[in-house]
Amino acid sequence: MPAPSHASQPILAKTGVGCRELCSGIDALYLSGIGAAPVGLLDELDVLKAEAVESGAPVDSVLGGYPVRVIGTAMGKYRYCVAHELARFGFTPLESLPAVRVQPTSHALHGLGPEGTIAWVRGVLANAGIDVRLQVARLDLHSDWQGLWIEAEERSNFVTYSDRRSLYEVAEDLSGLNFGKRGAPLYARLYDKTREMEAKGDDWWLDVWGSAYRRGDRVLRVEFEFTRQGLKEFGVTTPEDAFDQVGPLWAYATGRWLSLRVPADDATRARWPVDPRWTAVQQATLAGAALPAERIRAGENAGTMRRLLPGLVGYLTGAAVPLGTNDVDDTLEAIRPYLDAYAEQTGVWFDQRVADKRRQL
Repeated sequence: MPAPSHASQPILAKTGVGCRELCSGIDALYLSGIGAAPVGLLDELDVLKAEAVESGAPVDSVLGGYPVRVIGTAMGKYRYCVAHELARFGFTPLESLPAVRVQPTSHALHGLGPEGTIAWVRGVLANAGIDVRLQVARLDLHSDWQGLWIEAEERSNFVTYSDRRSLYEVAEDLSGLNFGKRGAPLYARLYDKTREMEAKGDDWWLDVWGSAYRRGDRVLRVEFEFTRQGLKEFGVTTPEDAFDQVGPLWAYATGRWLSLRVPADDATRARWPVDPRWTAVQQATLAGAALPAERIRAGENAGTMRRLLPGLVGYLTGAAVPLGTNDVDDTLEAIRPYLDAYAEQTGVWFDQRVADKRRQL
């Protein structure tokens, strides 16, 4: 995949014309389960966590009929962490905390859709005999754009309720601009999503963006993080409340809490006109679409291989010199005896290493 260029790109004329929304919607939906987890489940998790700590690797188990892994570390304030491809579940015996904490993954939210994710979570918990009421602990809304770029020097053109802002640059190129404080009722991030995608190997975003995406142009993500306190101000408690209030939440975040303005001859920046590029952001559709899970996995695998290839090619060509080989097939064939000898020496065969790596991931 050709790497997107991060060279400085000119700001569009102040018309907003050419701004392309690639996708928008819910990108994070953290949940709390009010109720109680069965004592038997907590006892079982205690044993499995101890096993995970002793072995240094997650332990396979089952939750609500789904294969999961019990992690040897806590999940924030939650003593027990249970991982599935679609979500992480935190459990605690403490009565001062909600019984369950659920953090759906991007795979779930963009593969099943937010509503489908909630239905899946409820099914898992119900099948496991966990009777809880789900409430939203955190909600992230996002919108991804091409043709919309903001330069570092424009940070003073933003009008916001927050007096905190942080600027991030890579080689004098804007990579992120944050407003507010993490954990506050509302927190905003504007950042280079293409750069993050390259670094993490999340190439499946290309399928989410679809035909509107133009290779070589950077993608700017505008993201707002609402905590439980911020959501309460809009009457959002349950997941269904959140789905109903997505539009008003976005309108408040981009209309009142944060906005980009065009400098004018007025000492009060709040009276400056809204920048047409930001008007486009305010009009984001927030209609997140689900992407088949197999395409997410394929994109993730492609991204992982893209990051591994430079090192892999370097090691193989480096090995070819002492081995006296010239092409890939001969080099791989010549390496095999060395791999077998190393396995005999260490007592761990290649397939065992692959299985251990999968468990760790």
